[in-house]
Amino acid sequence: MGERVIYLNGSFVPESEARVSVLDSGFNAGDGVYDVTRTFGHKPFKLREHTERLFRSLHYTRIDCGMSLEAMEKTTLEVLERNKPLLRENEDCALWQVVSRGVRSSTGNRVSGGATVTVYSVIVNFPEFASFYVEGAPLIIPSTRRIPPQCLESKAKITNKMNHNIAAFEAKQADPRAIPLMLDIDGNLSETSAHNFFLVINGKLCTPSDKNVLGGITKAVIFDLAKQLGIEVVEGNYTPYDLYNAEEAFLASTSPTFVPVKTINGVKIGNGVPGPVTVRLIGAWSKMVGMDIVDQALSHLDKPERDRLLSLWHSKKAA
Repeated sequence: MGERVIYLNGSFVPESEARVSVLDSGFNAGDGVYDVTRTFGHKPFKLREHTERLFRSLHYTRIDCGMSLEAMEKTTLEVLERNKPLLRENEDCALWQVVSRGVRSSTGNRVSGGATVTVYSVIVNFPEFASFYVEGAPLIIPSTRRIPPQCLESKAKITNKMNHNIAAFEAKQADPRAIPLMLDIDGNLSETSAHNFFLVINGKLCTPSDKNVLGGITKAVIFDLAKQLGIEVVEGNYTPYDLYNAEEAFLASTSPTFVPVKTINGVKIGNGVPGPVTVRLIGAWSKMVGMDIVDQALSHLDKPERDRLLSLWHSKKAA
């Protein structure tokens, strides 16, 4: 395989030649923002919406990336085109836009010069989450709470992920495959270290209000699909009690799109994974992007495991 091409500060360079200063504020202070979209069938999905969110994060953090939104979008598409030859037929990639405030002066904390702007692609790691579509993911509620918006606005995608990382470390100490579901400081369900959260209560699709969660692009599309399917969507404050008693639950984020939930703190959720509402939404998403996203993910597993899970998945779709 060839080497990936990276966009860095105005140039397209091989990944091995991409260099960022140790004085960069993103490296030594987590002073930056980012956004990520992915492809479906090698075509970018909602790139404009992701780029718009990137620019909202830039505006909030007072970082000038030195590019227009249109230029950032065009650059991201160019990165995709240059790296497409590395993608196999059943692979897709995540497209990362990362901007730091720039390089700090060696004599102080002020930034000298402009922002550091990078755009790169990463092949989606399907084996990491493929089995979750069929068998569900375990969630753990960690002691670490989500940073409240009074301290840092949750709607901005900030490169400093230590809050999420500590929560993930706690969860994985209990179960190496567990995903942390964080609470806010009032004890309400918030989000995971990388996903928005949904639960189904009385047939309604419920999700935490956007006060203390990232406004996910995937989440917004799920709202639209739910409306098309006649599924009522309710945003509000939900506690672990609501989740323990929910009919089903799932996570939503860019790369896997859906992650059905099997258990919370070891307690089984609902009567089976994935639940019927989740299956309908996955089906609607697959139809929208023109491919079965579960089949694609499972195709990356070893044949015995793939065949076992595919059989289960198709039986759930037919139910």
